[in-house]
Amino acid sequence: MKLKIRSSSHRFSSPTVLRGDAPFLGATVQEWDKAITGNMDKTLAQVKQRAMGNGPKRDVSKATTFDLASFAGKRMANAK
Repeated sequence: MKLKIRSSSHRFSSPTVLRGDAPFLGATVQEWDKAITGNMDKTLAQVKQRAMGNGPKRDVSKATTFDLASFAGKRMANAK
């Protein structure tokens, strides 16, 4: 099966940034930006504060790992 792809090289040849007061899909660009991102900077700062400040302190050197392939191999070897 052959796929035929039509490409228009001039379609996105000069992307532009829209001004905040530019109309876009029934609202302004600024209104869309606010609706999509909201107060993202403040929200991310709050999440970071909670994660860094109040989270449990763990010693990475005491972390245990679990390797499923090794576990399964040991079980199969001992299943005789």
